[in-house]
Parts: sequence; C-alpha cells; structure tokens
Amino acid sequence: MGLLSKFMNALGGEPPVSKPATQPVLRTAQQNVPKPTQQQTTQHKSTAQSRQAQQPTQPSQSSQLARSSYRAQTQTTARNTSVTTNRSRAQSHANSQPAQKLMPQPMLPAEQIERARNIIGKIEKHELSDEQISAIAGAGHNTLVLAGAGTGKTTTIVGYIAWLLNTGTATPEEILVLSFTKASADEMSSRITQSTGKVIRACTFHSLGLEICRSSTIANRPIIDGHTSNNVVRNAFEYLLEHNVPYRLLAFKLMSQQLLDKYSAAARLENFQLPTDDYAFNQYRQNLIDTTQTIIQHMRSNNIDTTGMQALNERYGGKNIGRNREMLQLIEPLYRAYIQNFATNNGIDFPGMIVDAISCVNNGSYRHPYKYVLIDEYQDMSRPRYELIRALRLQHDFSLFCVGDDWQSIYRFAGSDLHLILDFDRIWRAWGPTRMFQITTTRRFRQSLIDASGAFVMRDANLYVKHLHNPSDKKDYSLKALGGHTEEERFNVIVEQLRKLPKTASVLLLGRYRSDINLMIRCNQDGLFSIDQSTGNIRFLEKPDMDIRFMTAHASKGLQRDFVFLLCCSGGLKGFPSTIPEEPLLGLLLPEVERCPHAEERRLFYVAMTRCKKKLFFIVDQTRPSRFMYELHSKICPNIFRGVKLPPQCPNCGEALSLRHNRNDPNRSFYGCTGFPNCRYTQQAK
Repeated sequence: MGLLSKFMNALGGEPPVSKPATQPVLRTAQQNVPKPTQQQTTQHKSTAQSRQAQQPTQPSQSSQLARSSYRAQTQTTARNTSVTTNRSRAQSHANSQPAQKLMPQPMLPAEQIERARNIIGKIEKHELSDEQISAIAGAGHNTLVLAGAGTGKTTTIVGYIAWLLNTGTATPEEILVLSFTKASADEMSSRITQSTGKVIRACTFHSLGLEICRSSTIANRPIIDGHTSNNVVRNAFEYLLEHNVPYRLLAFKLMSQQLLDKYSAAARLENFQLPTDDYAFNQYRQNLIDTTQTIIQHMRSNNIDTTGMQALNERYGGKNIGRNREMLQLIEPLYRAYIQNFATNNGIDFPGMIVDAISCVNNGSYRHPYKYVLIDEYQDMSRPRYELIRALRLQHDFSLFCVGDDWQSIYRFAGSDLHLILDFDRIWRAWGPTRMFQITTTRRFRQSLIDASGAFVMRDANLYVKHLHNPSDKKDYSLKALGGHTEEERFNVIVEQLRKLPKTASVLLLGRYRSDINLMIRCNQDGLFSIDQSTGNIRFLEKPDMDIRFMTAHASKGLQRDFVFLLCCSGGLKGFPSTIPEEPLLGLLLPEVERCPHAEERRLFYVAMTRCKKKLFFIVDQTRPSRFMYELHSKICPNIFRGVKLPPQCPNCGEALSLRHNRNDPNRSFYGCTGFPNCRYTQQAK
C-alpha cells in the first residue's frame, strides 16, 4: 500500500478523541508511555495481512484533512500498491466542517516553573523563559510547540533534552532528534553536546532512513545521489529529443504551442538539428527537464509508478487530463531510465530512501530503541516522513515532541504538508493526549515589525493565532518602503540607503527568485559593487567592511541580518507573490493548494520580512507593485509608504493598473490591468 494511502487510512481509522489533557504537573520520574490503542494495533496487523487483497476505496471524509482535500486510493502497480491523492476537494468542501484548533496550554504555576528551571539549568549560558519552561516541563505524550520567528526553537529542544536527562526520564541512547537539513542537524548535535555534555543522535529524516536500510537486510546497497539520477533523466531526455521524432514533437508541444508551430515541419525530419541558439527553446527545454526530474522524485517518494500516475490522472486530472497524459508519455521512458539506473547497481535513491526504510520497519528487519523523538521545524513535515514516524511508533511507541511554526511553512514544492501541523491533534491523538504550547517572546526584531508581519501573515485565518512580542518598550521604526519606476531608480535608492547604514552593518538583499539579483548586476554600470553571482556575496566598494549577501527568500529561512532589502516587491509572473502556474501533473502529487489566495507565498513573504534585526526596506516597483504592497499600504502600515505612490489596483486580479491613452481620442485616457492577458479589466481615467 502506498504512503499516501496509508496516510489516509491512519487518519480515517483513528479512534474517538481522547479526553482533554489535564493541567500538566512537574515530573521528576520517568513518564509512563501510553501504548497504541487496541484498534490501532489491530488496524496495523490487518493492513499487513490484507495488503494483497486491498481494493481502491473512497477514504473517510471524517478526518480533519478532509478540510484540505478529497482524496482517493487508486491501484498503481502489479504489487497492488496504491496511492492517495488530494484532488477533488471542491466536491467535499461544502460538506466539511473546519475542526477546532488546539488551544495553547497555560503556563505552569510559578513555583513549578522555578523548580523546573533549577533542574534544567542554563542553556547556552542563558536561563529559559517561562514559556519555554512550561512547554518542556508540561509536555505530554504528543506535544506541539508553536514557536514564532526568533523565539528560540532550537534552544527549547536543547532544554527539553536537558530536562529528560537531568530528571532521569531517558538515557542519551533513548532520545532521537530529527531535523530537515544536514546543517541544522549538525548544529543541533553540537549545541546539545555543549549544553548537556552528552552525545544525542541528531540527524535528518533521510539519514535515519539510510541507517534503517543499512542496518537491515539491504545493508550493502550503495546510495545513488541526486546529481547522478538527474543526469540519467537529462541524458535520456536529450537522446530521445535528438533521435526520436514522435518524442521530439511531443516535447515541443509541451514546451509551448509557439515553438511547435515554429519548428514542427523541420522537427519531423530525421536529421533535424536542435535549435540551441534559440533562447526560448533553451529556456523551455530546461524548464521541462527540471519539471520532469521533480515529478519523478515525487513519484519515488510517494511510491507510485507511471501506471499509478495514469490511473490517478484519469480519476482526478479534471480539465488538465489531456496535458497530463502527454506529460506522462514524455516521462515514462525517463522514469524507466531512472529506475534502471539504481536497480542495476541495487542502489538506494534519495527520494526512495524513506520508502525503503518504512518497509524495513514494517517487516521487522529494523528495531528502534527510542523512547523520545523530537522533531525540529515540524511545519516542514511531508507525508512520507509522517509515515516513517508512524511506522516506528507502531513498532514501539515513544513520546513525540515537535517544535515548529505554521507561519513559516514554505516548502510545499518539496512535499511539505501544512496540515500535518495544523491538524496535529487529529493526526496523533490516537497515541495519547496531545498538548500545544506557544512561545511568543522574540528579541530578534522590533515591535513595529512584529506587529506588521503578524498582521500580514494572519490575514490567512487558517493559521494558528500567535501574539509575538518584544520585551523592549522602546519606540522603533523598523520598516520603510523605497520606490522607483525603473530599475535604475530602484538601484539608486538602494545605493543611497546603503550609504546611510553603519560601515560594518550586516545586510541581506532578498529576492523571490535568483534572477532578482539582476537588478544589482544590470544597473552596476559605475562599478559600485563587486558581485559574485555563484555565492551571492556582494562588496560595496565605498564600504568594504559592510557584510552584504544576496539570496532567495527560501534560502534565508533561519538566518538574520541587521538590515534587509526586499528587492522583489513587484507584480507579474515572477513577482512576489509569484503567479507562475504549477505543472498540473506535479500538482497531483503535492499537498493541495490552500483556499486562501497565495497562502504559501504570503508565508514566504513573512519569512522574508522577519530576517532583519534592525530595519526592513521594501524596494517597490512603482510601475507594477506587488499586490502585497497594496495590502501593507491600505490595511497594515500605510505610514511607511511616505513618498512612494502606488498606481491604482485592479479590483479583479489584484495587479496594478497602468495609464493608457485612446489612440482615436487622446483626451480619453483609461487604466488597463497589467495582468493581461488573464485579466482585461479597464477603468476610465478621471
């Protein structure tokens, strides 16, 4: 049974809600770990026994995740593997009721907090806050800690480990810490050792998956790295594009109708030479390769092959069913080449590593020793990762302590599912009571930015309400909009502002895409900057000691600098929010798009806003501003736009309106939407 099917079975088959957790009390002895319910254990056994007989069925709509989608199981392989999809939400949404969110637990009484603080001691030379102590000492069997930007998520995890060790609740070998990148896992491991003097296993999900695989019956299988796998897909695509006429015509059609019309006649010839000097062709070709590689990786991570994808498309492709069929025709030989590559060497591919690990856990070839599992950045959880945790708990239960921030969930393209954090109680309550705590005190940035960024992100009412605050009551001015109608004007306001900053300041220039650095490159005619495009390092020759870096908003997550410039406050396809359409076939494999317009782009913008410690500058395209700029201007912080005038906004699509003139009557001007051709709104100019 595929991972997504098991995900829905886990949710749909859970027992009734447990009684609310009582007021947490201070514990100094080992906690009694609840076992999975009888229904859960029975379900696990029956699933294993009936795997071969499983038929596709409509999943239960009673789960909280029915709010996010209407999913179905569909048979995918000769082994009767099935996959659950997240399509057709519209059909069920009218009948679904939003579930009540978890309420945060109150802080512990002062005397319990003080006792716990004495047990934990200082973490990284600092005492933990009352909120952190309450989350640690008040933790239950399933605990979610919602910690805002800059509130000390990692410190809380280190503090919880110190609590477990110092109370004798667990030994180092019984604790596992999971993170999402090797860098963060290594940092976590180092900080834990420095604070506790103990070595605790801290690793990524994939590192755990590899460990599970190698300690089981498939120990000697080599890793097929992603670069090698991507090259296999690319080489197969390039060969077919050059030598297979029907495949070539299909590829041109999927690139764009314009390219097909331009080259269709010549492309039918066996000796056709690819137009590698055509910029549009090269761009579309690269995009098609990248998209294909991404789709194959998600197919592997969700344990679904091309046959399963075909069935999935026939049921849920909707208006895109034709496009999806053609994409699958293009992908099928590339997928075969991908599979053959690691099958020949009996290797383990990175996307399939967690799938293999789950199999090893389920068949009993791996047994875990853990009593406590801690997950950092829980908002980045994907369904395959959830399935791995669930398989481990079914084998031998443990307490789960998760720290994250739903406001910073920005990796849907990599499979992250926001509902795994929003629906934490619904997902894990079968294992015992769930508790949620909030950590809201941040010293990273100032109150004006806290208020503006919080008001902005919480316009999506599906997220948890959090009231972040900075203990300082000092009046501050942390946000400012700088505008320009042309690239040169926007470049000049950046230079002017950099000249006003301290000569040793740390500065971050953020873009929505890597290409946003072109603003600095194209306008650097006088050589004011030395720009390294490969690293993003920028040297301002007038202030050589100033630390300046460019990166994308995604890459900046977890970082902070004194001053931040958002270079990409413009509209359009590659604006912020981005409006580049998603490949429909890929959408069948990803968590469904949320109802709130541009929900993930809004969270990404919030991440970008909260990278600065002192001041944030919005670099506004005054010809075509971002719709987020209109929102900040009209509803959140209009005072920061002094001197930056925005053009009228289209009431239909949210893009800017531009002033145009009637050719036949120069006196009759009108505003037209810059979102053309998708929006053709016009308005008579006064």
